[in-house]
Amino acid sequence: MGKQQWKVWLTGRDEGREDIVRTLEAAGCEVTLGRLFTDTWRYTEDELVEKVQGVDAIMISTGDGHITRRVMEAGRKLKVIAKRAIGVGDIDVSAATDLGILVTNTPIELQYLSVAEFTVGMILALANNFKLADHNARLGLWRSVSTTLLRHKTVGIVGLGKIGSRVAQLLRPFEVRLLAFDPYVPAEKARALGVELTALETLLKESDFVTLHAVETAETRGLIGEAQLRMMKSTAYLVNTARGSLIDEMALAKSLRENWISGAALDVFEPEIPQPDNPLLGEDIYFKTLYSPHAAALNPEVMWQLPIVQMQNCLSALRGEVPEFVVNPEAIPRWRSRF
Repeated sequence: MGKQQWKVWLTGRDEGREDIVRTLEAAGCEVTLGRLFTDTWRYTEDELVEKVQGVDAIMISTGDGHITRRVMEAGRKLKVIAKRAIGVGDIDVSAATDLGILVTNTPIELQYLSVAEFTVGMILALANNFKLADHNARLGLWRSVSTTLLRHKTVGIVGLGKIGSRVAQLLRPFEVRLLAFDPYVPAEKARALGVELTALETLLKESDFVTLHAVETAETRGLIGEAQLRMMKSTAYLVNTARGSLIDEMALAKSLRENWISGAALDVFEPEIPQPDNPLLGEDIYFKTLYSPHAAALNPEVMWQLPIVQMQNCLSALRGEVPEFVVNPEAIPRWRSRF
């Protein structure tokens, strides 16, 4: 092992990925591991402030805690925050840019494909009432469940990036009408996908299924609240495999209890692990909901590759090389000046 040049903090333990730690150490890093996954795994701001002092790099995963300006200012040597996910809503990217700290993510193709397939699976599960069907079959209640045919239904996609686009491609054989809301996507791209771009209000009013694929920003937090849920059809379903913060969970629970919409499927919550008193966990709406523990991309192919890409981003930045996946390229000049 060569002389250790940099201190790297992995916010988790990375069980089973000792190869990542060995590679970092061989590259000259002194590696500190975080704590084990528990129900209270999110670090507080004060804990993060303490942990980042003297650290050159943070390798963090979704749900481990919010990297605020105060945290970054405490990490005076900090050069890179390497996120093991696509979304970086839990990092103050603007502050990182001001401070000359690179923020990287892991937007690998397999992850987009995995989340898109999972999303279509949730839509099909809702349409076919799988949760109630399984329950009733186990009780011997035969021919007791109704289903929804997807053909000629309207699916509204909120966010037509890589995941939303793949969802559109996967749904086309079902002969559905596809709407999308995304103010940053050109009409030519939508047309090529067989998708009609429209306003969010129109999408909500006309869709039988609404699926969320927007990134988390100040603009998109709380994007779907009471007003938006009231626009939806009483027969419509809402799917979220993006970020929990896009939905007002109190409003969603109310919409399900008062039958504004027929059901919802969620892979994400806000906070990451829902509290026991979360109104969406009530037994009275059990059969209207389908939940997953942020598992849309938890398959072996993705889970093996993500830490490698995260580590490569981290090492590149420490070596003074621009990583492959930089979220804030405008920070590069100030970042370079820190070497």
